[in-house]
Amino acid sequence: MSVAEDQTLYSELDEEPREAFAAFVCDDETHSAAVALAGRRGWPKGEVQHGGMAAALRQLGVVAAPEIMLIDVSDASEPAQALDGLSELAGEARVLAVGTQNDVGLFRQMLEAGAADYLVKPVTAEALDEAVKRIEQAGATGQAPTPARRGRCIAFVGARGGVGATTLAANIAWMIAEERERRVGLIDLDLQFGTLALSFDVEAGPGLREALEDPDRVDELFLSRAMTSIGERLSVLASEEPVDDAPHVVGQAVPKLLESLRERSDLLILDVPRSLLASHPDVLEQVTDVVVVSDLTLAGLRDSNRLLRFLKAQGGKVRTHVVTNRVGKALKGQIEASEFARELEGDMGRQITLDSDSMAKAAMQGKPLGESVKNGKLLKDMRALTVDLVGEPRRRRKSLFSFSRKAKKKA
Repeated sequence: MSVAEDQTLYSELDEEPREAFAAFVCDDETHSAAVALAGRRGWPKGEVQHGGMAAALRQLGVVAAPEIMLIDVSDASEPAQALDGLSELAGEARVLAVGTQNDVGLFRQMLEAGAADYLVKPVTAEALDEAVKRIEQAGATGQAPTPARRGRCIAFVGARGGVGATTLAANIAWMIAEERERRVGLIDLDLQFGTLALSFDVEAGPGLREALEDPDRVDELFLSRAMTSIGERLSVLASEEPVDDAPHVVGQAVPKLLESLRERSDLLILDVPRSLLASHPDVLEQVTDVVVVSDLTLAGLRDSNRLLRFLKAQGGKVRTHVVTNRVGKALKGQIEASEFARELEGDMGRQITLDSDSMAKAAMQGKPLGESVKNGKLLKDMRALTVDLVGEPRRRRKSLFSFSRKAKKKA
Protein backbone atom coordinates (compact mmCIF):
# COMPACT_ATOMS: atom_id res chain seq x y z
CA MET A 1 0.00 0.00 0.00
CA SER A 2 1.37 3.44 -0.92
CA VAL A 3 1.69 6.30 1.56
CA ALA A 4 -1.10 8.18 -0.21
CA GLU A 5 -3.39 5.14 0.00
CA ASP A 6 -2.46 4.67 3.65
CA GLN A 7 -3.34 8.29 4.46
CA THR A 8 -6.64 7.99 2.59
CA LEU A 9 -7.51 4.87 4.55
CA TYR A 10 -6.76 6.65 7.83
CA SER A 11 -8.98 9.54 6.77
CA GLU A 12 -11.90 7.25 5.91
CA LEU A 13 -11.57 5.32 9.15
CA ASP A 14 -11.19 8.23 11.52
CA GLU A 15 -12.72 11.38 10.09
CA GLU A 16 -15.80 12.46 12.02
CA PRO A 17 -18.09 15.47 11.56
CA ARG A 18 -17.07 18.55 13.49
CA GLU A 19 -19.63 20.02 15.83
CA ALA A 20 -20.65 23.56 14.97
CA PHE A 21 -20.23 24.68 18.56
CA ALA A 22 -18.98 23.64 21.98
CA ALA A 23 -18.69 25.60 25.22
CA PHE A 24 -16.71 25.00 28.40
CA VAL A 25 -17.86 27.30 31.19
CA CYS A 26 -17.19 27.86 34.90
CA ASP A 27 -20.47 29.17 36.33
CA ASP A 28 -24.22 28.72 36.01
CA GLU A 29 -24.89 32.19 34.59
CA THR A 30 -22.47 31.72 31.71
CA HIS A 31 -23.82 28.19 31.21
CA SER A 32 -27.38 29.55 30.84
CA ALA A 33 -26.21 32.20 28.35
CA ALA A 34 -24.32 29.61 26.28
CA VAL A 35 -27.30 27.24 26.28
CA ALA A 36 -29.54 30.09 25.13
CA LEU A 37 -27.05 30.93 22.36
CA ALA A 38 -27.06 27.31 21.22
CA GLY A 39 -30.88 27.30 21.20
CA ARG A 40 -31.02 30.45 19.06
CA ARG A 41 -28.69 28.99 16.46
CA GLY A 42 -29.95 25.43 16.42
CA TRP A 43 -26.75 24.07 17.91
CA PRO A 44 -26.79 21.04 20.27
CA LYS A 45 -27.28 22.31 23.83
CA GLY A 46 -25.56 19.21 25.17
CA GLU A 47 -22.22 20.58 23.90
CA VAL A 48 -22.31 23.22 26.66
CA GLN A 49 -20.32 21.80 29.56
CA HIS A 50 -19.11 22.89 32.96
CA GLY A 51 -15.38 22.66 33.64
CA GLY A 52 -13.88 25.69 31.87
CA MET A 53 -10.35 25.55 30.57
CA ALA A 54 -9.55 22.27 32.31
CA ALA A 55 -12.43 20.42 30.61
CA ALA A 56 -11.52 21.87 27.22
CA LEU A 57 -7.89 20.83 27.54
CA ARG A 58 -8.86 17.25 28.42
CA GLN A 59 -10.99 16.93 25.32
CA LEU A 60 -9.08 18.87 22.68
CA GLY A 61 -6.44 17.16 20.63
CA VAL A 62 -8.22 13.84 21.08
CA VAL A 63 -11.55 14.58 19.43
CA ALA A 64 -12.24 16.90 16.50
CA ALA A 65 -12.46 20.52 17.60
CA PRO A 66 -15.76 22.32 16.89
CA GLU A 67 -16.01 25.13 14.40
CA ILE A 68 -16.64 27.71 17.14
CA MET A 69 -15.59 27.17 20.74
CA LEU A 70 -16.56 29.22 23.78
CA ILE A 71 -13.94 28.96 26.54
CA ASP A 72 -14.35 30.37 30.04
CA VAL A 73 -10.81 31.19 31.23
CA SER A 74 -11.85 32.21 34.74
CA ASP A 75 -10.34 29.03 36.23
CA ALA A 76 -6.89 29.70 34.75
CA SER A 77 -4.28 31.52 36.86
CA GLU A 78 -2.56 32.70 33.65
CA PRO A 79 -5.40 32.94 31.10
CA ALA A 80 -3.36 34.04 28.09
CA GLN A 81 -0.70 31.39 28.63
CA ALA A 82 -3.30 28.66 29.08
CA LEU A 83 -5.16 29.79 25.97
CA ASP A 84 -1.95 29.75 23.96
CA GLY A 85 -1.53 26.04 24.68
CA LEU A 86 -5.20 25.36 24.01
CA SER A 87 -5.18 27.20 20.66
CA GLU A 88 -2.44 24.88 19.38
CA LEU A 89 -4.74 21.93 20.05
CA ALA A 90 -7.84 23.67 18.74
CA GLY A 91 -6.47 23.84 15.20
CA GLU A 92 -9.09 25.33 12.90
CA ALA A 93 -11.59 26.09 15.66
CA ARG A 94 -12.36 29.77 16.26
CA VAL A 95 -12.15 30.53 19.96
CA LEU A 96 -14.39 32.98 21.82
CA ALA A 97 -12.95 33.52 25.30
CA VAL A 98 -14.80 34.90 28.31
CA GLY A 99 -13.36 35.81 31.69
CA THR A 100 -13.57 38.04 34.73
CA GLN A 101 -10.64 40.39 34.11
CA ASN A 102 -11.46 43.69 32.41
CA ASP A 103 -8.03 44.70 31.20
CA VAL A 104 -6.92 46.04 27.80
CA GLY A 105 -3.51 44.39 28.15
CA LEU A 106 -5.09 41.01 28.81
CA PHE A 107 -7.44 41.50 25.85
CA ARG A 108 -4.44 41.97 23.55
CA GLN A 109 -2.67 38.98 25.07
CA MET A 110 -5.74 36.82 24.50
CA LEU A 111 -5.89 37.79 20.83
CA GLU A 112 -2.16 37.10 20.45
CA ALA A 113 -2.71 33.69 22.10
CA GLY A 114 -5.26 32.73 19.45
CA ALA A 115 -8.66 33.98 20.64
CA ALA A 116 -10.90 35.51 18.01
CA ASP A 117 -12.54 37.68 20.69
CA TYR A 118 -12.63 38.15 24.46
CA LEU A 119 -15.69 39.17 26.50
CA VAL A 120 -15.81 40.16 30.15
CA LYS A 121 -18.34 38.35 32.35
CA PRO A 122 -21.18 38.45 33.05
CA VAL A 123 -22.25 37.75 29.48
CA THR A 124 -25.70 37.42 27.93
CA ALA A 125 -26.91 35.29 25.06
CA GLU A 126 -27.25 38.48 23.01
CA ALA A 127 -23.64 39.50 23.63
CA LEU A 128 -22.42 36.02 22.77
CA ASP A 129 -24.50 35.99 19.58
CA GLU A 130 -23.03 39.32 18.45
CA ALA A 131 -19.51 38.08 19.15
CA VAL A 132 -20.14 34.89 17.16
CA LYS A 133 -21.43 36.96 14.23
CA ARG A 134 -18.23 39.01 14.24
CA ILE A 135 -16.14 35.84 14.32
CA GLU A 136 -18.11 34.33 11.43
CA GLN A 137 -17.77 37.50 9.35
CA ALA A 138 -14.02 37.62 9.97
CA GLY A 139 -13.71 33.99 8.89
CA ALA A 140 -15.76 34.61 5.76
CA THR A 141 -13.43 37.41 4.68
CA GLY A 142 -10.35 35.27 5.23
CA GLN A 143 -9.06 37.26 8.19
CA ALA A 144 -8.80 34.24 10.49
CA PRO A 145 -5.87 31.91 9.72
CA THR A 146 -6.39 28.21 10.27
CA PRO A 147 -3.30 26.59 11.78
CA ALA A 148 -2.66 22.90 11.32
CA ARG A 149 -4.15 20.81 14.09
CA ARG A 150 -1.76 18.76 16.19
CA GLY A 151 -2.82 16.05 18.60
CA ARG A 152 -2.20 16.06 22.32
CA CYS A 153 1.06 14.55 23.56
CA ILE A 154 0.92 12.77 26.93
CA ALA A 155 4.15 11.55 28.52
CA PHE A 156 4.14 8.82 31.18
CA VAL A 157 7.12 8.98 33.54
CA GLY A 158 7.80 6.60 36.41
CA ALA A 159 8.83 8.36 39.61
CA ARG A 160 10.99 5.30 40.27
CA GLY A 161 11.66 1.99 38.54
CA GLY A 162 9.04 -0.73 38.50
CA VAL A 163 5.98 1.39 39.31
CA GLY A 164 4.16 0.46 36.10
CA ALA A 165 4.41 3.60 33.96
CA THR A 166 4.96 1.52 30.81
CA THR A 167 1.95 -0.68 31.60
CA LEU A 168 -0.30 2.35 32.03
CA ALA A 169 1.01 4.04 28.87
CA ALA A 170 0.42 0.91 26.77
CA ASN A 171 -3.07 0.23 28.09
CA ILE A 172 -4.31 3.83 27.98
CA ALA A 173 -3.06 4.10 24.38
CA TRP A 174 -4.85 0.88 23.40
CA MET A 175 -8.11 1.94 25.08
CA ILE A 176 -8.19 5.30 23.32
CA ALA A 177 -7.40 3.70 19.96
CA GLU A 178 -9.88 0.82 20.27
CA GLU A 179 -12.66 2.19 22.48
CA ARG A 180 -12.54 5.85 21.42
CA GLU A 181 -11.61 5.05 17.80
CA ARG A 182 -8.83 7.64 17.64
CA ARG A 183 -5.48 7.46 15.84
CA VAL A 184 -2.88 6.98 18.58
CA GLY A 185 0.89 6.94 18.30
CA LEU A 186 2.71 5.12 21.14
CA ILE A 187 6.43 5.86 21.49
CA ASP A 188 8.96 4.13 23.75
CA LEU A 189 11.80 6.58 24.38
CA ASP A 190 13.81 4.05 26.38
CA LEU A 191 15.82 2.82 23.40
CA GLN A 192 17.80 0.17 25.26
CA PHE A 193 15.55 -1.21 27.99
CA GLY A 194 12.03 -0.24 26.91
CA THR A 195 9.29 -2.87 26.97
CA LEU A 196 6.41 -1.35 25.00
CA ALA A 197 7.04 -3.63 22.04
CA LEU A 198 6.95 -6.64 24.33
CA SER A 199 3.62 -5.45 25.72
CA PHE A 200 2.07 -5.99 22.28
CA ASP A 201 4.19 -8.97 21.27
CA VAL A 202 5.78 -7.13 18.32
CA GLU A 203 9.40 -6.69 17.29
CA ALA A 204 11.19 -3.41 17.89
CA GLY A 205 12.91 -1.96 14.83
CA PRO A 206 15.78 0.40 14.00
CA GLY A 207 13.53 3.31 12.96
CA LEU A 208 13.53 5.17 16.27
CA ARG A 209 17.30 5.17 16.52
CA GLU A 210 17.63 6.34 12.92
CA ALA A 211 15.15 9.18 13.54
CA LEU A 212 17.11 10.44 16.55
CA GLU A 213 20.56 10.11 14.94
CA ASP A 214 19.55 11.54 11.56
CA PRO A 215 16.42 13.73 12.06
CA ASP A 216 16.52 15.01 8.46
CA ARG A 217 15.33 11.57 7.34
CA VAL A 218 12.03 11.91 9.19
CA ASP A 219 9.07 12.36 6.85
CA GLU A 220 5.72 10.67 6.32
CA LEU A 221 7.18 7.78 4.32
CA PHE A 222 9.86 7.14 6.95
CA LEU A 223 7.34 7.13 9.82
CA SER A 224 4.95 4.85 7.93
CA ARG A 225 7.71 2.28 7.53
CA ALA A 226 9.21 2.68 11.01
CA MET A 227 6.01 2.33 13.03
CA THR A 228 4.30 -0.99 13.76
CA SER A 229 0.50 -1.09 13.50
CA ILE A 230 -1.52 -2.67 16.31
CA GLY A 231 -5.00 -2.95 14.87
CA GLU A 232 -6.42 -0.17 12.72
CA ARG A 233 -5.60 2.90 14.80
CA LEU A 234 -2.69 2.24 17.16
CA SER A 235 0.91 2.56 15.93
CA VAL A 236 3.99 1.76 18.00
CA LEU A 237 7.51 3.10 17.58
CA ALA A 238 10.06 1.30 19.76
CA SER A 239 13.68 0.21 19.73
CA GLU A 240 15.89 -2.40 21.42
CA GLU A 241 19.44 -1.16 21.09
CA PRO A 242 22.53 -2.97 22.42
CA VAL A 243 23.46 -2.17 26.01
CA ASP A 244 26.98 -1.17 24.95
CA ASP A 245 25.89 0.95 21.99
CA ALA A 246 23.73 3.87 23.16
CA PRO A 247 22.25 5.97 20.32
CA HIS A 248 23.69 9.45 19.77
CA VAL A 249 20.74 11.84 19.85
CA VAL A 250 21.36 14.80 17.55
CA GLY A 251 20.37 18.33 18.56
CA GLN A 252 16.62 18.91 18.37
CA ALA A 253 15.94 15.40 17.06
CA VAL A 254 13.50 14.47 19.84
CA PRO A 255 11.13 17.47 19.58
CA LYS A 256 11.34 17.35 15.77
CA LEU A 257 10.29 13.69 15.75
CA LEU A 258 7.47 14.29 18.21
CA GLU A 259 6.19 17.25 16.19
CA SER A 260 5.98 15.09 13.07
CA LEU A 261 4.22 12.33 15.00
CA ARG A 262 1.68 14.75 16.50
CA GLU A 263 0.71 15.91 13.03
CA ARG A 264 -0.24 12.37 11.97
CA SER A 265 -2.02 11.35 15.20
CA ASP A 266 -5.06 12.35 17.20
CA LEU A 267 -3.05 11.57 20.33
CA LEU A 268 0.59 10.78 21.00
CA ILE A 269 1.53 8.82 24.13
CA LEU A 270 5.13 8.57 25.27
CA ASP A 271 6.88 6.25 27.71
CA VAL A 272 9.71 8.47 28.94
CA PRO A 273 12.53 7.25 31.19
CA ARG A 274 13.40 9.69 33.97
CA SER A 275 16.99 9.92 32.76
CA LEU A 276 15.84 11.28 29.39
CA LEU A 277 14.03 14.20 31.04
CA ALA A 278 17.29 15.24 32.65
CA SER A 279 19.53 14.71 29.61
CA HIS A 280 17.06 15.97 26.98
CA PRO A 281 14.55 18.34 28.61
CA ASP A 282 13.68 19.55 25.09
CA VAL A 283 11.35 16.53 24.92
CA LEU A 284 8.91 18.73 26.87
CA GLU A 285 8.68 21.19 23.97
CA GLN A 286 6.09 18.94 22.31
CA VAL A 287 4.50 17.47 25.46
CA THR A 288 1.13 18.81 26.62
CA ASP A 289 0.69 16.56 29.68
CA VAL A 290 3.01 14.61 31.97
CA VAL A 291 1.65 11.71 34.00
CA VAL A 292 3.97 11.02 36.93
CA VAL A 293 3.39 7.42 38.02
CA SER A 294 4.35 6.38 41.54
CA ASP A 295 3.63 3.76 44.14
CA LEU A 296 2.50 4.62 47.68
CA THR A 297 5.98 4.47 49.20
CA LEU A 298 8.19 7.10 50.80
CA ALA A 299 10.70 6.70 47.96
CA GLY A 300 7.90 7.16 45.44
CA LEU A 301 6.70 10.28 47.26
CA ARG A 302 10.21 11.73 47.38
CA ASP A 303 10.87 11.13 43.69
CA SER A 304 7.41 12.32 42.63
CA ASN A 305 8.12 15.64 44.34
CA ARG A 306 11.54 15.83 42.70
CA LEU A 307 9.96 15.35 39.27
CA LEU A 308 7.24 17.90 40.00
CA ARG A 309 9.86 20.46 40.98
CA PHE A 310 11.85 19.72 37.83
CA LEU A 311 8.79 20.12 35.61
CA LYS A 312 7.84 23.37 37.30
CA ALA A 313 11.37 24.72 36.85
CA GLN A 314 11.13 24.20 33.08
CA GLY A 315 8.60 27.03 32.94
CA GLY A 316 6.53 25.45 30.18
CA LYS A 317 2.82 24.90 29.67
CA VAL A 318 2.86 21.21 30.58
CA ARG A 319 -0.03 19.97 32.72
CA THR A 320 0.98 17.46 35.36
CA HIS A 321 -0.99 14.51 36.75
CA VAL A 322 0.23 12.31 39.61
CA VAL A 323 -1.11 8.75 39.50
CA THR A 324 -0.45 6.15 42.19
CA ASN A 325 -0.29 2.64 40.79
CA ARG A 326 -0.49 -0.88 42.24
CA VAL A 327 -2.48 0.29 45.21
CA GLY A 328 -3.60 -2.56 47.49
CA LYS A 329 -4.21 -3.48 51.08
CA ALA A 330 -1.30 -4.17 53.45
CA LEU A 331 1.42 -4.05 50.79
CA LYS A 332 4.90 -4.00 52.26
CA GLY A 333 6.35 -0.50 52.47
CA GLN A 334 3.11 1.20 51.37
CA ILE A 335 2.03 4.33 53.23
CA GLU A 336 -1.51 5.65 53.56
CA ALA A 337 -2.88 7.48 50.52
CA SER A 338 -3.89 10.39 52.76
CA GLU A 339 -0.30 10.77 53.97
CA PHE A 340 1.03 10.60 50.40
CA ALA A 341 -1.46 13.26 49.28
CA ARG A 342 -0.65 15.53 52.24
CA GLU A 343 3.09 15.54 51.54
CA LEU A 344 2.82 15.65 47.73
CA GLU A 345 3.82 19.00 46.19
CA GLY A 346 0.89 18.89 43.79
CA ASP A 347 -2.54 17.38 43.40
CA MET A 348 -2.84 13.62 43.80
CA GLY A 349 -4.85 12.05 41.02
CA ARG A 350 -6.24 8.62 40.25
CA GLN A 351 -5.31 5.53 42.27
CA ILE A 352 -4.90 2.33 40.23
CA THR A 353 -5.73 -0.97 41.93
CA LEU A 354 -3.19 -3.78 42.17
CA ASP A 355 -4.29 -6.88 40.24
CA SER A 356 -1.25 -9.07 39.72
CA ASP A 357 -3.18 -12.00 38.24
CA SER A 358 -4.81 -9.94 35.47
CA MET A 359 -1.55 -8.20 34.57
CA ALA A 360 0.37 -11.48 34.49
CA LYS A 361 -2.25 -12.99 32.19
CA ALA A 362 -2.07 -10.02 29.81
CA ALA A 363 1.76 -10.06 29.84
CA MET A 364 1.93 -13.78 29.04
CA GLN A 365 -0.44 -13.30 26.10
CA GLY A 366 1.37 -10.20 24.83
CA LYS A 367 -1.95 -8.35 24.83
CA PRO A 368 -3.26 -5.17 26.44
CA LEU A 369 -5.38 -5.62 29.56
CA GLY A 370 -8.62 -4.62 27.83
CA GLU A 371 -8.18 -7.41 25.28
CA SER A 372 -7.11 -10.05 27.80
CA VAL A 373 -9.52 -9.25 30.66
CA LYS A 374 -13.09 -8.09 30.07
CA ASN A 375 -13.88 -6.64 33.49
CA GLY A 376 -12.49 -6.01 36.96
CA LYS A 377 -11.46 -3.13 39.22
CA LEU A 378 -8.11 -2.62 37.50
CA LEU A 379 -9.71 -2.22 34.08
CA LYS A 380 -12.30 0.14 35.57
CA ASP A 381 -9.55 2.25 37.15
CA MET A 382 -7.67 2.49 33.84
CA ARG A 383 -10.79 3.60 32.01
CA ALA A 384 -11.37 6.22 34.71
CA LEU A 385 -7.79 7.45 34.22
CA THR A 386 -8.51 7.72 30.49
CA VAL A 387 -11.45 10.01 31.30
CA ASP A 388 -9.22 12.08 33.60
CA LEU A 389 -6.77 12.61 30.75
CA VAL A 390 -8.97 13.03 27.67
CA GLY A 391 -12.50 13.51 28.98
CA GLU A 392 -15.69 11.55 28.50
CA PRO A 393 -16.31 9.91 25.10
CA ARG A 394 -18.16 12.25 22.79
CA ARG A 395 -21.40 11.14 21.24
CA ARG A 396 -21.06 10.27 17.56
CA ARG A 397 -23.60 11.91 15.33
CA LYS A 398 -25.65 9.67 13.06
CA SER A 399 -24.78 10.02 9.40
CA LEU A 400 -27.16 9.71 6.48
CA PHE A 401 -25.25 6.59 5.51
CA SER A 402 -26.00 4.87 8.83
CA PHE A 403 -29.68 5.76 8.56
CA SER A 404 -29.85 4.38 5.00
CA ARG A 405 -28.29 1.10 6.12
CA LYS A 406 -30.90 0.71 8.85
CA ALA A 407 -33.67 1.43 6.35
CA LYS A 408 -32.35 -1.26 4.01
CA LYS A 409 -32.25 -3.79 6.82
CA LYS A 410 -35.88 -3.09 7.73
CA ALA A 411 -36.90 -3.39 4.09
